[in-house]
Order: sequence, then structure tokens, then C-alpha cells
Amino acid sequence: MDWVRWHGAYDDPASPLSQRLEVVRRRVEEALDLVDADRPSVLSLCAGDGRDLLPVLARRPARARGPVVVVEQDPTLAEAARLTAGDAGLHEVEVRQGDAASPAAWADALPVDVLLLCGIFGNITAEEVDGLVALAPALLRRGGCVVWTRGRTEPDLRPRVRAAFTHAGFDELAYDGDPAQYGVGLARLVVAPPDPRPPLPERLFAFLR
Repeated sequence: MDWVRWHGAYDDPASPLSQRLEVVRRRVEEALDLVDADRPSVLSLCAGDGRDLLPVLARRPARARGPVVVVEQDPTLAEAARLTAGDAGLHEVEVRQGDAASPAAWADALPVDVLLLCGIFGNITAEEVDGLVALAPALLRRGGCVVWTRGRTEPDLRPRVRAAFTHAGFDELAYDGDPAQYGVGLARLVVAPPDPRPPLPERLFAFLR
């Protein structure tokens, strides 16, 4: 899959991807404001060029920005994210070119206040979706938030994703879906994170394309 070319759909403001982007940014901003942290920490997996997150951070004062780890495997997209962060003066953002499916690429940043799982659930199996959602509490601090996306492609797993987050101990704070071609969720962890935190598997998922 040419993910750089895929990102070209953002150039069309009328595309479902561009419409989803605006919703994701709004939910990310809400998540940053909701968590009980003056300087929220963030982990974004499969982050692309960071456009879901970096413009939101750039609007916040430096005193309200905590450590941020952005993980993207494609070198072109990772470099674009790095340049965007640098141009915006986001010195707390670390862009890591690496495989987000491997916790070794980001586990040292845990736990975080806000977790972004955008652009993942439509590219992995339903069982891997369930596993990643079940693991999410171990990645977060108490009261942390997750922003996630899943397109309306068959099979439509959006109801399954929402139910999985509830089962894992999250309260759904917002959901944007039908009639849109996308689903965007904002959920907050309302149970205590596991203590001790479980060891993470070597790999969490594998993209189907």
C-alpha cells in the first residue's frame, strides 16, 4: 500500500477523509482538555504525517503541552511529521520512524494521558481490533482518553469497536458515525489501569494491505 499516495485524499476538502480529519482534530482537542493533567502526554500510533494531532498541539500554549510520541513506519510520512512539528515549534514532540505494531517502538513512553488509534482498525482483523482495545487500559494513565477511527466498510466493525471499548472499561464520551463514511470515537478510561501492568506482546497487529 502506498500510504503517501493515500494521504493525497486529504487534498480534496470534500473527501470523506478530510471530513473525518476535522472531526478527529476536534475530538483530540477535547481529549487533551478532559484528562487530569496540566501537560497531557500523548501517544499516536500509525500517525502518518501527524496531521490528526500536530495542528491541535500547535494551538495550545507550550505550558499545556506534555511529551508526545508519534510513531509512523513510512519514512516519507515520518519525515513530514518531523518537519511539521519543527516548523510549529513543537519541541516536546518526538517522531519515531518505526513499526507501531511493535510495542518495542514506543513502550518506553507509557503510560500516557491520550492515545490515538486512528487509521488502524480498518486495516487489521476483527480479532486484532479486540486485542488492541483490550490492551488499551494498560497503555493509559488513570482517566486517560482514546481517540479512534474506523471507516464504514464491510464488514462494518464500528459497533463492535464501540462495544469493545465499553467492555474494556471505557466510557464513550462522543461518537461520530452514520450517515458519514467514517466512525470517530472518544472514550475515557473509567476503571483503574491494571496494576501491575501486563507485559506487552511482541506484536499487536499486522496490516492487511
